[in-house]
Amino acid sequence: MSALEVNEIANNCIKIYNDLPKSGKPKENEWTVLSCFVQRDKIFGAIKVVSLGTGSKCLPCGDASILPKDGCEEMGDLVISLKRNAQTDDVSTETKPNLVDIHRTGAKCLPSSKQDPKLPGKDYHVLGQVRTKPGRGDRTLSVSCSDKIAKWIQLGVQGSLLSLLLTEPIYISHFIFGAGVPFSKDSLTRALVTRNESHLKPKSTPHFYQCVECFPNIKSDKKLRPAPNSIIWIYNFYLRICKYNLYKSFQNILMRNKIIEERICKAENLEDIPYNRMKRKAITYNDKWAEVKKNFFKIWPTKPDMFDFCIKNY
Repeated sequence: MSALEVNEIANNCIKIYNDLPKSGKPKENEWTVLSCFVQRDKIFGAIKVVSLGTGSKCLPCGDASILPKDGCEEMGDLVISLKRNAQTDDVSTETKPNLVDIHRTGAKCLPSSKQDPKLPGKDYHVLGQVRTKPGRGDRTLSVSCSDKIAKWIQLGVQGSLLSLLLTEPIYISHFIFGAGVPFSKDSLTRALVTRNESHLKPKSTPHFYQCVECFPNIKSDKKLRPAPNSIIWIYNFYLRICKYNLYKSFQNILMRNKIIEERICKAENLEDIPYNRMKRKAITYNDKWAEVKKNFFKIWPTKPDMFDFCIKNY
């Protein structure tokens, strides 16, 4: 993409943010992170922001770099993603369904993996390790946001459920970073694409850009306190990113298309298939994920299965 296109995308993301109500936005002395998914027409170049997220807190699903993806899981046709990280030492962004090192202040190496030596300068961190959040407090089973983004680059952003409805994965094609944050293409490529010198190459390699536009609520000398609130905005959709509503929407799609329903469910009754078992029906996606975990990440935490539910029971 040209510099003009990159800046136009950034401007559109910031405009959507500025047009939102004040509720959830930072106060004068607070900073936050802004991240968006943007759809771009390859032929005509038209762009549309399809989801937006802000926030810096350690949520189970991630900070602002993750929230827009969760909001877009049911929207099918993503193309470019912009992330503005307000933290000076954590920068990244995403895109289409097709930094100096990344120093994450809220991420620990997995207990069973090689640990950070914590030596001065560049030797503080060990490279290539999957990390969990947060840096302080009790350890969680949620991996860091850059690890999740690296997973999307390998598998696509669609997740296992949506992969059952698509003919091919939706890959991230462009990452756009705002001005005022550290930016290194080499470090981004190492952290997100070629980690651990893996021979497992993504089907679609993303491009990295930095625009000249600066997010107004970036961390600065006058904005030292992270905002406690988050915003999730989705184009033309009401908010429904919980597992229950996502699965309900997925079932509604199958009910409207009996051919797809029969292909996925076979002889089973759709309403009797729990959420977790439906996800396991995405065999191609799950086989690829197993390969990525083994050859790219080397190790990945396993969470308890708490999703053995059917929509009809609630």
